[in-house]
Amino acid sequence: MMTAWMRGHGVEALPIMKRKIAAILAADIVGYSRLVAEDEEETIRRLAVCRGIFDELSVRYGGRIVNTVGDAILAEFASSVDAVRCAIDIQESVRARNLAYPSSRQMRFRIGITVGDVVEREGQLFGDGVNIAARLEELAPGGGICVSRIVYEQAAHNVSARFEDIGRQQMKNIPNPVHAYMIAPYPGEVGDKSRKGAASRSRRVLAGAVVVAALVTAAVAAAVLLPRAPGPSATGVPASQQVIRHFDDAKVRALAASQGIPLPPVLKILAPAPSVPAKLVDYLGAWGGDKRWNRGGRQAMLVIESVDSSGTTLGVYAQGPPANSFGANPPPARHAAFVGAITDKGLTFTWGPAKYTFNVMPDGTMWGKREAGNEQARFDLTITLERIE
Repeated sequence: MMTAWMRGHGVEALPIMKRKIAAILAADIVGYSRLVAEDEEETIRRLAVCRGIFDELSVRYGGRIVNTVGDAILAEFASSVDAVRCAIDIQESVRARNLAYPSSRQMRFRIGITVGDVVEREGQLFGDGVNIAARLEELAPGGGICVSRIVYEQAAHNVSARFEDIGRQQMKNIPNPVHAYMIAPYPGEVGDKSRKGAASRSRRVLAGAVVVAALVTAAVAAAVLLPRAPGPSATGVPASQQVIRHFDDAKVRALAASQGIPLPPVLKILAPAPSVPAKLVDYLGAWGGDKRWNRGGRQAMLVIESVDSSGTTLGVYAQGPPANSFGANPPPARHAAFVGAITDKGLTFTWGPAKYTFNVMPDGTMWGKREAGNEQARFDLTITLERIE
């Protein structure tokens, strides 16, 4: 507190500094300078969309954005588990948005997370925790997440992700090596578990991600944005007209908001190529309703953004908050992008420990079920959704 003598002699009060332990998340975009050089306006616009994703998800998981400089983003969380869950949802949301662009124009974030002692001054953070998070981020491949050992120990049993042990890493300007773990860019991707250099391992993980990205991108390469003129579908009706008839963004968001269901900032339904069978095209669009489907009384929404001729499906699944009490820690409302497949059994995809299966029924509704992945407490939940038109 300033005294009268200090004010009289022109002495300014020093900013208040607060020391604390926090989970720190650092992120940036791989090849951002190249993206800007190729198309500055588009890159800046898309960066703003990505920052919106970071803002929305950080708040949802109890964190805050501390600073943004260029493509770099720094955030803090009270919980390492929430920081990792947020990072996974961010990567999934960004990945889903990337599928609308060619590989060379995709924005791929790399994220680093640690828990450490930091100093807060005027809302900004300083200290080893910030520095280590930034160094971990540099180890991650595009689309991947790299965490310190303390984060791994706290989060590994609380999130649905596979961590790869990449050993102790010597980092620039960090006195002691940091034991690090990697979450690969795509679910199910397993890296080399030998204790080799992080640089070569990161290249292998990134190479695997590029292969998967190429396969998924190829699956939707024939798709065109709605304004373009598509060819006729198997039903004789232009495919884009079917998609337009089955999707109204404002109506979808109004229903989601009324039920407390979160959605990503951008939803983009891609018109299928003429070669896509009509029975697969029927899945495209948004599905929701007013029925509560589990013991907690939750409501769900399914948005299917693209389908290719092989049945590979990309979309977003979201669920609202429970209507009934779950005790002190009720499950949160959340959404996630998914990659699924449509077969004779219907649309299937996994989200966390659960498997979801959906079928378009003759009456125009979407019938589905959720199968819990826990063998000791396996249960099925029926979900009925209606097309939002």
